Amino acid sequence: MKADGAGTKSALNSEDPLSDTGSRMHGLEIESDDDDGDGDGDMSNPAEVFRMYSLQHEVAVARHRTYILHMNASVTSNPRVAVALSDQSCAIYDVTQLSKVETLCGHKGTVVNVRFSPGDESLVYSASSDGTIKLWDLRIGNQSAKEFKDDTEDSEKLKPLSDFDIAADGRFICGGTELIHDDAFLLFWDIRSTNLLGGYWESHTDDITQVCFHPTKPDTLASGSTDGLMNIFDISKACEEDALQLSLNTESSVAKIGWFPRESGSDMLSCITHTEDLQLWTSDGAYPFVQFSREKICHSMQRKLVESCFIVDAHQTNTLGEVLLLTTAGRGECLRTLAVNKNKLKPLSSLAGNKQIVRTSWYDRNSELLLTGGEGGLLSLWKPSTHSETDLGTNLKVNCYEVQTLSTALLPEALK
Repeated sequence: MKADGAGTKSALNSEDPLSDTGSRMHGLEIESDDDDGDGDGDMSNPAEVFRMYSLQHEVAVARHRTYILHMNASVTSNPRVAVALSDQSCAIYDVTQLSKVETLCGHKGTVVNVRFSPGDESLVYSASSDGTIKLWDLRIGNQSAKEFKDDTEDSEKLKPLSDFDIAADGRFICGGTELIHDDAFLLFWDIRSTNLLGGYWESHTDDITQVCFHPTKPDTLASGSTDGLMNIFDISKACEEDALQLSLNTESSVAKIGWFPRESGSDMLSCITHTEDLQLWTSDGAYPFVQFSREKICHSMQRKLVESCFIVDAHQTNTLGEVLLLTTAGRGECLRTLAVNKNKLKPLSSLAGNKQIVRTSWYDRNSELLLTGGEGGLLSLWKPSTHSETDLGTNLKVNCYEVQTLSTALLPEALK
């Protein structure tokens, strides 16, 4: 890690409240299912193919039009969800009833992500394109307890952050930036101090879109960028050159990445690209061992129009090697999950009654509860319908996609 931000440069903050989200769905509007003028729609009856999810609770986060851009939840006996809103604020809700706990205001730019502290559900971090990461203590209300920023240069302009994350042990914060005069930065802070520890700026050549610490290995960090690279670092090393363990070339633009740890063998990394493809990598692989194009994802969603299908998020389930993919289509009226297991992509669940274009989600793999938020400003809680458990065995046979271009020799042992 380079000390004290040496050689760092500053740039103007982003003024577009949605520019940091990388939304591929911006500009769509909800309309009736009956409007099929663009040729979109279902290829079959969803109830015959998908297990149904039911809407348990739903709340509007604001009276005026406000998007929900990001969310994160604390998994405790009293679970809460934090949402980042397009009006530069954050809000905290109780998960079970979706009652508001607190509103957090103080950023002067778009909130690019929000996280609970791994070790304390009372502490919430938020990062913004205004160049700051704020720590909020919910026990003292709407007051920022600490502020982290890179002010090592003699400049009034802070580096605009595009994402951030907290290490699994809660000790370190890493923030990623947009491209600033040919450099994209990964900046590091120790939470015990607001002083910048240092940074990396030689591993990416374009905007950093995602920063993701490993959920159980505090020194392991992954980053994704529009330069097409996913980089894996060991931040315990003294310099950036030694810290960079692996650079994975997706040959696309990286929108979202995520860790899928396993008890044995190499961990998995998911990559959602800006062209709506899904790639799965092992943390020590040279190539993705599974990848699905937008066309294959659209077909598994049982939709007609490929251009209207989008991936929202990828989540881990309790099934070994399985990835749950939340997808949306049309003008937001279609919201479905797909299961990626081994080298197959299968229809899983349909969330009937969705009223908005969903941008972000959170999934609890033990209870199978799903939270969604999006452009309608609605925070929605979904759960599996107990009265509509369809036997999917027969229905899914014709809808499974085999990976045609990748040899099973590339599959990790646990996925064969």
